[in-house]
Amino acid sequence: MDGVRDGILGVWRVSRSGRIGGYLLAVGPACGALTAWWGALFNLDRENVESAGAATAFALVLALFAWWVLLRVRLELRTDTIVMVNPWGTQHLPWSRVSAVTHGNWGAQFHTTDGFTYTAYALSDLAAGTRQDERFADMKRMSDIQLRGRQAQ
Repeated sequence: MDGVRDGILGVWRVSRSGRIGGYLLAVGPACGALTAWWGALFNLDRENVESAGAATAFALVLALFAWWVLLRVRLELRTDTIVMVNPWGTQHLPWSRVSAVTHGNWGAQFHTTDGFTYTAYALSDLAAGTRQDERFADMKRMSDIQLRGRQAQ
């Protein structure tokens, strides 16, 4: 298959607008915390230091949330497995267990031969704020080639 590099057929992440939102969610409060610490340096008292500490804690919580829910989420199609990194966990699914691929409300759904369904949140409408039809079609084309290749063996 053309375009295969290091066994990876394709990688899909949350859309560009979702990633930008994630970075803003992480960087915005961090800038606020830096400003609070800058002010505490010039007016050093307990109240300003506590305020800067609270702003830092808030910035850390939002940065962790943004990373966990938006920035680390991805779908990787590899020659031997599918890797789905979702906010709720990471799944490694061998192609030999996949019977069909569909698009659901929460993203690309991989149906297995034993009746289970695994969802890749990176291709959900909510993860991107826009419809994912084109990105899903690209991923579906690659997965169909993999599934046909497995059936021919």
